[in-house]
Amino acid sequence: MLKVAWLVRLSHEHGTCRDERWDRYAPAHARLLAAVPGLERATENRTLAIAEGPQAGIGEPTIDSIVCTWWADRAALERALAAPQWQALSAHARACSGGDWPHGGAAMEVEERTMRLGAGTPWRGAAVPAGMCKHVGVLHYRPDMAREDASAYWTREHGRIALEIPEILYYVQDHARRALSFDGAPLDGRVPFDGFSEAWFSDRETFERSHASPAWLRLQADSPNLFDVEAIESGVNCVVAERVLSEPA
Repeated sequence: MLKVAWLVRLSHEHGTCRDERWDRYAPAHARLLAAVPGLERATENRTLAIAEGPQAGIGEPTIDSIVCTWWADRAALERALAAPQWQALSAHARACSGGDWPHGGAAMEVEERTMRLGAGTPWRGAAVPAGMCKHVGVLHYRPDMAREDASAYWTREHGRIALEIPEILYYVQDHARRALSFDGAPLDGRVPFDGFSEAWFSDRETFERSHASPAWLRLQADSPNLFDVEAIESGVNCVVAERVLSEPA
């Protein structure tokens, strides 16, 4: 199964608030995405609040959503990219996005590594239990590390520390593999991100409380060993609301 994800940042139209922009974008985008042929599954992860750092709970997230899609294989994805339904989706995304954002119009094939399977959003219609909190962090590796070495360290060492946080019920690492434009062309040398993590907690209070745990502090201390902390914007380290847009019957 092939997973492809992209970041969404909506154009800041004059006189519109964040909720108004989302309400204009989300219903149409969900409908267009669900119509794309060959799509196995799709979710949107609307960013609600910055999760960590000095802007936590105060500042506005840099991005509005992360969209995740699943395909049977690369051939299915390439057929979809050539379909008129995808062209309609792409046109809508361009019309709603901020034109000056460097990551606009870029998607990423990712390798999904499920580190802990628990309460969350497995396949086949399993819904997120009411009140659960999901955390997503978009990540960049240190520039002096080879990508394969960084990917291995993320799973082997950094991921091991994350699994010591008992409050994490479901944990997925998404390792970036290939950048694409929305028309399917490779984006050599232009990588929007090196990966993103997804973690589910029983509720928001538990998520906040976990930040004081020794394991969470060890995870923070280990981050500079792997990630370019200067490149990781706090506005892409967010609490999100996940919604399933399309899933097999």
